[in-house]
Amino acid sequence: MSDTTLHKIATTLGLSISTVSRALKGHPDISVQTRKKVLAAAAKLNYSPNPNTVYNAIRSSHFIALFIPVKPSNYFQSFLHTANQLAENADYSLLVLPLTNNTVSTTAQIKFCKQNKVHGIIICQDPLQAPNPKFKKIKELGIPVIIVGGNLPSTGVHYFKEDIEPVATLVAQKIVAKNKKQILAVFDESTAQRTELILNAFIDKVSAHENNISVEYAASTSEAFSLCKRAIAQNKYDAIFCMNDALILGAWQALQATPSPIDLFGMSETGMPSLLPPTISYAYYSGEAAATETIGLMLKIMREKTPATENSRSISWQERKA
Repeated sequence: MSDTTLHKIATTLGLSISTVSRALKGHPDISVQTRKKVLAAAAKLNYSPNPNTVYNAIRSSHFIALFIPVKPSNYFQSFLHTANQLAENADYSLLVLPLTNNTVSTTAQIKFCKQNKVHGIIICQDPLQAPNPKFKKIKELGIPVIIVGGNLPSTGVHYFKEDIEPVATLVAQKIVAKNKKQILAVFDESTAQRTELILNAFIDKVSAHENNISVEYAASTSEAFSLCKRAIAQNKYDAIFCMNDALILGAWQALQATPSPIDLFGMSETGMPSLLPPTISYAYYSGEAAATETIGLMLKIMREKTPATENSRSISWQERKA
């Protein structure tokens, strides 16, 4: 058990102990920025909750533990917010713990879950992060465990697959169905493993129909804007595909700067394109939907002792309007 206290984290960040406590528990009144700072400090200081700390005051027989990455993506930030609301609606408190690969810290966290008699555990695993081997011990607690994303660290637990390849395949199918022949595909150069998965799935589907694909890479909205603007000027493309929200925004800005009949397609974890004029077609795999499915499954498991299942994340298709 780490001797790092809530007081030390609070002092390090210049926050009150109550703010740190609420941030670690995922309270919706704590901003995303503050929560990220607290989770990062907790991981850096090797923090694991101590039953004699402020948590003891809120000890409850209605806890669901949620492990979430120290630097959660927009997807998992949305997941956290929705999961917290749904858990409260079902009379459960969501106990948020930082997800790290520190096996000592993880061992202490699992012990804490046992001491506080949590009814279930949800692990939001970053798909690019190796699973913590200590999570295999969680099954020994004899309570429901759901893994969301990433790699399945153990058998006998409920699992929501990352399913990033089916998302890319769906977009490719829609582009092919619209008979697009000259496609510019823009991929994120900053996340190699994730980019490779999406690129292979997308190209496999599109190239099977003998369409022409030009692949470019960008690491930001501004880079996507520049390369898409150059591509538009060539007057040879009838479709642009972007693998994430930042790149979609850059491509959209380029199309606004230079009006063109090119159709824009993409993949979104945040639903950002819905805030823009409805000229973008995209596959939407939201943290909100994943949280709804995950909490719903957790409540069902706790009621019915459902055997372990493997599930796919929900994907919806948002069609551009003419």
